[in-house]
Amino acid sequence: MRSYHVLLLAVSLAALSATAQVPGLISHQGKVTVAGTNYTGTGLFRFALVNASGTTTFWSNDGTSAAGSQPTAAVSLAVARGVFSVNLGDTSVANMTQTIPPSAFSTDAVYLRVWFDDDVNGSQLLTPDRRITSVAYALKATTAASADAVAAAAITGTLGLGQLPGAVVTNNASGLTLGGTFTGNGAGLTGLPFSALPAVPLTNNQSGVTLGGLTTVSNLSVTATNFVNTLIVTNPPVLNGSAITNLNASQLAAGTVALGRLPTAVVTNNASGLTLSGTLSGTFTGDGAGLTNLPAATTAAAPPGMALIPAGSFTMGNSVAADTDITDAATTNVTVSAFYMDVNLVSWSQWQSVYYWATNHGYGFVNAGAGKAANHPVQTVDWYGCVKWCNARSQQAGRTPVYYTDAGLTAIYTNGAVTVYANWTVAGYRLPTEAEWEKAARGGLSGQRFPWGNVINQNLANYYGATSSYSYDLGPNGYNAIGSVGGTSPATSPVGSFAANGYGLNDMAGNVFEWCWDWYGTPYGQPTTNNPTGPAGPLSYRVLRGGDWHYVANFARCANRNDFYPSYALNSYGFRCVRGL
Repeated sequence: MRSYHVLLLAVSLAALSATAQVPGLISHQGKVTVAGTNYTGTGLFRFALVNASGTTTFWSNDGTSAAGSQPTAAVSLAVARGVFSVNLGDTSVANMTQTIPPSAFSTDAVYLRVWFDDDVNGSQLLTPDRRITSVAYALKATTAASADAVAAAAITGTLGLGQLPGAVVTNNASGLTLGGTFTGNGAGLTGLPFSALPAVPLTNNQSGVTLGGLTTVSNLSVTATNFVNTLIVTNPPVLNGSAITNLNASQLAAGTVALGRLPTAVVTNNASGLTLSGTLSGTFTGDGAGLTNLPAATTAAAPPGMALIPAGSFTMGNSVAADTDITDAATTNVTVSAFYMDVNLVSWSQWQSVYYWATNHGYGFVNAGAGKAANHPVQTVDWYGCVKWCNARSQQAGRTPVYYTDAGLTAIYTNGAVTVYANWTVAGYRLPTEAEWEKAARGGLSGQRFPWGNVINQNLANYYGATSSYSYDLGPNGYNAIGSVGGTSPATSPVGSFAANGYGLNDMAGNVFEWCWDWYGTPYGQPTTNNPTGPAGPLSYRVLRGGDWHYVANFARCANRNDFYPSYALNSYGFRCVRGL
């Protein structure tokens, strides 16, 4: 489904003449969304002008169609976050063969009709048609270049700056550069270059002053502690004849300082109210917690088949007051570092590809796993087998394994049901911690029952419907028929059968339970809320999350916790992997 919004629709001048004449260009800007999401990419657009009855008065591009139907040729336009713009009638644009003639406006009710093709769903008409209303245009002269002096008060409508003589003052004209001599007290003037300021030095407490092009201010009585508001100096800045070096955060007061205007030794972290503009360079260290608005170039692309789960804090546990049956998941604020997670549950075919490599390289498994079909999730896998499989996947991919049988992290875990130690500093494949799983499952939402909201139905997840038991279960009742090949056991669905959550992850509710790293403790058994890894153990049970194909809706809630012996393997137990950055 597409939606269409007009952001701006205005008539602009292509020329001026001694008599009233409709301009030959129409500047149009609009916004399109596809399935509720702002479209970004290259779109193919077709435009036509029609009257109130829908009859075409003019084609703005190739002029080949009739009766209000779309032109044959399309105009290719860039669309960014849903927004596009075009000058209709601009013959420099491919497939726009004519400027717009006056005859197109023979009636005062003229509408713009637009078709949009995202090269996936085909060309579709965007509705409704948008009526074109004109703006004022000048009637004074053939060209404004012949006007020697025009007072600002005499200028009406919208004029391009190139149409005006150099001496015209057009207050509020966007992008205008004024020359000559100014008189008066300067009230309301902004954005003046430093060279345009009088020789009298500014005082150090001049509120909101921006200085540009300034290299030396030896006659400006300011000190380092007086960098306030938007006082900006070039690099290196000089005050009272001396270069400024080694400023720290406490010497920078609230305001805006351009990074390029400061010496390289300036430390600006934690300056209260300070805004830094410009571009930082160099290498960042640490886990990146707290960094926001990073450009795409500074974030690594997720590996194929995985999604990036961003670092940050979230409310872990049950935030839904009505769900009083959850007694082991009190809410707590938890912070996790960024990590990658498999978009899908490990499938039967994926399990086999690593399993056979592992058994040929010294690994031993108690349970060989099972799957209803190659693209269904693997099930009947125990916790120990999943952990060993993660190590084998890491080694097969040339990565350092995460799990070991000794506290010194030297003996790679390959066999048996023994005490397992994790090396959290390497980027091999592993099971998610319980906190990582819940943050990923919520997909960026807060305080909701499920990854998408507060109700569930069988179009959203594979679970056993029981509408009479839970008000938030919209059913239908019984086993889910989507991909489950009827109700035959196990009634799993192919991985990715349902819509992804906000992080692009599939099956975070239902299909099969997912093993997590943590021992099960109540409520979480972990003293830290920064990258918690569960209680130290050993305890009796490991954590399972997410619900499955034959459990009812309450098990599929994001906050619901399940647990079982790590050596047990059932046809409703599966898993997915995560990887550190």
